[in-house]
Amino acid sequence: MMVLERIREEGIVAILRADSLEKCLQIARELYEAGIRVIEVTFTVPDAEKAISELSKELKDALIGAGTVLTAEQCERAIEAGAKYIVSPHLSEEICEVCKKAGVPYMPGIMTPTEYVKAKSMGCDVVKIFPGDVLKPVFIKSMKGPFPEFKAMPTGGVSLENVEEWFNAGAFAIGVGTHLTKGNPRENAKLFLEKIRQCKR
Repeated sequence: MMVLERIREEGIVAILRADSLEKCLQIARELYEAGIRVIEVTFTVPDAEKAISELSKELKDALIGAGTVLTAEQCERAIEAGAKYIVSPHLSEEICEVCKKAGVPYMPGIMTPTEYVKAKSMGCDVVKIFPGDVLKPVFIKSMKGPFPEFKAMPTGGVSLENVEEWFNAGAFAIGVGTHLTKGNPRENAKLFLEKIRQCKR
């Protein structure tokens, strides 16, 4: 199964931010045990490449990617470590080029129709809507008017309370950070996965 298709099928990307490599690995393992299969290690994590490499080897049926990738150099390091997809908060031609050469999907962050058209012309099939709590689910609905093929993953402010709203608006998948990882990651993951199952019925 292709990477993006797997992300669509799973419906949720767990976004990991932690102040240490050990904490990042611990949260990832807890989420995996609860059923999460798509994990994004952000470059705000110390030794992010090591986390990507270790999780890729350990959680063999999970899809491990890199997020908060700000430069082409970070992108190269992430792919070398085993990242299966790259996510950035912005739209970068340099990052896109690195991903194209490596055959790795790139989901850039966009906020406007102009940015989306540019991302599409660069070959990005799925974009990240960021910040989601500013743009809201209505943004996807509105974008699907002129762009019926619009595939987007909202990130930022996605919670149990608005998951249904995002999917009803046409979200490709959701990116969830704090609402998933704070407190009890295992329990949070189970609640999110159940909510997604309900939305996809």
